[in-house]
Amino acid sequence: MASERFLTTLQKTYVLSKLWRSTSTCSSGTVNFKVCQQSITKYFHLRYCTLLQCHLQSSIGKVRLVHTCPTLTAGHSKWNNIKHIKAANDKEKGQKSMFLASRIQAVFIKNPEKDPKHNTELANLIKWARTNNIPNDVIDRTIDNQIKLRDPKNITVFDGRGMSNTGIIIECFSLKPHHTKGLLQSILKKYGFSLHSPAMDLFEHKGVVEAKLQDADVKSAQSDPKSFVIDKYVDLAIEAEAEEVTLEKDEDGPYLKFLCAPQDVDKVHGNLEKLGVQVLNSERTYLPKIVIPVSQEFLESLDKLIEKLDIHPDVINYHFNVEPEK
Repeated sequence: MASERFLTTLQKTYVLSKLWRSTSTCSSGTVNFKVCQQSITKYFHLRYCTLLQCHLQSSIGKVRLVHTCPTLTAGHSKWNNIKHIKAANDKEKGQKSMFLASRIQAVFIKNPEKDPKHNTELANLIKWARTNNIPNDVIDRTIDNQIKLRDPKNITVFDGRGMSNTGIIIECFSLKPHHTKGLLQSILKKYGFSLHSPAMDLFEHKGVVEAKLQDADVKSAQSDPKSFVIDKYVDLAIEAEAEEVTLEKDEDGPYLKFLCAPQDVDKVHGNLEKLGVQVLNSERTYLPKIVIPVSQEFLESLDKLIEKLDIHPDVINYHFNVEPEK
């Protein structure tokens, strides 16, 4: 592959006169010809050499010669060899970071003390994170974000819309919201989203309390979740002043999800514990009203956007309404 610099008409005329006076081959390699279009009606034949050292270089000084030896392009091949390993490592790091965030949140529910010296569970969690090679700055930022999330007054929410009715909600801790919005907009527009197009109508702000199933119900919930009778937990939700309860499942198995108003999270959490239910996690979040199926290409672009949001100092949390298309 050769890199060509477009020249003015006078420069091209000068180059052509030099080229046609020279021989058709050079001492260092074969001279190739390529046709490029100056305008709709005029064509110019530009000649370039595939090697760096060539006597034509002096005669066509305005043309950049590029060496296309495989040795110089081996870096691309190297990336192809390692990109799958890197992707797997990045995914593993992301999963560990998400697990760390959820566990820190659970720890603060039991004990809001942020000093590890006075919070044994937090100290043990930090030790686990370091053992699993999670950087100290990620640990500190995760702890800080979870502390901020406990107080809704600290949060500024931005919403934006992308292609095909996709939406994003970004929760930030910002002393200068207008400045933060400008920075976020410059990031989002590169990935097809805009904060100038509102997307709050695509989401529902809810309180979520996740709880453990009773041991007697775990087996039936795992074997046939569709036929699982959830009636007794509906009564439990009413007693706890939750709006509804559903059976959910993740890699750790089935669990209960209680929904409530965002401001009632702590109340529902406390009521469930008084009723003897083991609470796993509670949070205020944004649930999508409609989930949009998207292509693998879109998801890869989303991964790059998430990488940018993860390192933004003001961003605490973010939510999308997408899923992989079937």
